[in-house]
Amino acid sequence: MKTVRLSRQLKWDITKAAEKKFDNANPQQQLPDDGYAVVTRLGIVDKIEATKKMFTSIWSTELPMRDVDYVKIEADIPGDHPHNPYGADDDSGMQREVCYKLNLPSGFRAPQFLSYYETMTVPVLHTDPTLIECMIADNYNEDLRKKRRDHTLKLDVVMDRFSTLNQLLKAAPYVKDLVPQEKITKMHEVDDRSGRRAALAEIANDELQELRETLLEDALLGDD
Repeated sequence: MKTVRLSRQLKWDITKAAEKKFDNANPQQQLPDDGYAVVTRLGIVDKIEATKKMFTSIWSTELPMRDVDYVKIEADIPGDHPHNPYGADDDSGMQREVCYKLNLPSGFRAPQFLSYYETMTVPVLHTDPTLIECMIADNYNEDLRKKRRDHTLKLDVVMDRFSTLNQLLKAAPYVKDLVPQEKITKMHEVDDRSGRRAALAEIANDELQELRETLLEDALLGDD
């Protein structure tokens, strides 16, 4: 078995593989992504239609509109909000702004005064169900990111105690699943040092045959 050095690159490869395994075993929660359902529930769609009709009746021209791809819901929440993404232990009572951007269907149009480029911002209450759903998913995903960083740090600390892959796998065989296959293959190659020594000895015997005979003859004759 050959010795494989636990190089910086190999440690990096193992770490990245471990993070991928963690992500596969701990999928993140998806945030709500139906912005149209939100603007419909909040009455924004009906208000846009009513505003278009009123604007036309007053100015005898159409209300300036633009295509909008996203709706951004935002709210000021108290520091002690149970789903506060800034930390649930904040009991200072300070208001903090949270916002989430949701997709709108292709072709959705909104008045220009309601939108900035491709985004329409809609204020909501801190009790809004979609906002709460977003915060719950956001908090869950942040906890996962913290656990992921903790796992990675622990793995790095352990790997720093070993100088070779052989030593690491002997102590923690399950880490094998994180090691690139070419490194495993290389580690299991036969380190044929004895065969190499025998081959070199044969070469020396062939090439130095005359020297051997000379030394043998000298030994038999002894010193004068």
